Amino acid sequence: MSATLTRRLAVAAAAGVVLAGAAWWTSAEAGGQDGDRDAGAEVATTTAPVTRRDLRATEEVDGTLGYGEARLVANQRQGTVTALPAEGAVVSRGRALYRVDGKPVPLLYGRLPAWRELSVGVDDGPDVRQLEQNLVALGYDPDRAITVDDHFTRATRAAVERWQEVLGLKATGTVRPSDAVWQPGPVRVATRKASVGDSARPGSPLLEATGTGRQVTIDLDASRQPYVRAGDRVDLELPGGRTTTGRVTSVGKVASVPAGDGGDATPTVELVVSLDDPEATGRLDQAPVEASITTEVRKGVLAVPVNALLALAEGGYAVEVERDGRRQLVGIETGLFADGQVEVDGEGLRAGDQVVVPL
Repeated sequence: MSATLTRRLAVAAAAGVVLAGAAWWTSAEAGGQDGDRDAGAEVATTTAPVTRRDLRATEEVDGTLGYGEARLVANQRQGTVTALPAEGAVVSRGRALYRVDGKPVPLLYGRLPAWRELSVGVDDGPDVRQLEQNLVALGYDPDRAITVDDHFTRATRAAVERWQEVLGLKATGTVRPSDAVWQPGPVRVATRKASVGDSARPGSPLLEATGTGRQVTIDLDASRQPYVRAGDRVDLELPGGRTTTGRVTSVGKVASVPAGDGGDATPTVELVVSLDDPEATGRLDQAPVEASITTEVRKGVLAVPVNALLALAEGGYAVEVERDGRRQLVGIETGLFADGQVEVDGEGLRAGDQVVVPL
């Protein structure tokens, strides 16, 4: 094992335990040198096995259970707002997200914003493909005449006309930027920014929407960012003591300081955790949770209890090994500290050896 074995996050926390372990040994040694050790000064000891095991280091952090970052939805039509969904409502593809002058503005799925009219003769582009994908998914191409690509064809126009007729709109075969709201997927209405009866002007805010998947967001100390990866398991404790689990889905790459904090604030990155069982969270929203994040895993390493470590006067650590009724010191290199155990490597040290620990 290399002398550069990483100790990562748990080293500082374990240091106090290591020194405590060293104290019982040095105290016993000092008593023996005096030749006047009394029974009350002796520290009772026992032995514990050296094991080969996986070690998992964790970090306890605070998080917030919710639906992710809210995105502003702005109106693109001129008129009067005549319908808005309730806060908490979920809207899926093809459904009206709001109405202006009684006419629906439906939700369509796509990451590209609408910036131009789409009709026969328009230049090819990915926004055409995005539209065709939605028309096909909503069933407006029953004869399967559309080839989903970047080209707006007569088949595309026919599908647009069917869609407009179902919405109660004039069947022009042309899609304007104000005819739909484009979002990556179904949305949940987080906050209404307008009310029914308000004047609808292009660009005026209507509502804030999030995705529909429940997740936990964590402002992680930026210094911990290198130790957390997408796919890492996260144990979560919900309000009331309920527990569940999740997986890291994304780790922020840009550190920021929370707004309003002073100059001494700790920079953080955003960590997003998806839930293995979303139903386990009930109806909680914007609720505080405690998260235990796995920051490192070492597989199949030799490990001993942390309190078996002895600090040597010349530096470094040793463990006292009991073999055949005799005890001897074995110098070791330490690795990961986790779960009350520490990864060790020492000449001749092997799984099954017994190391001395204080009772």
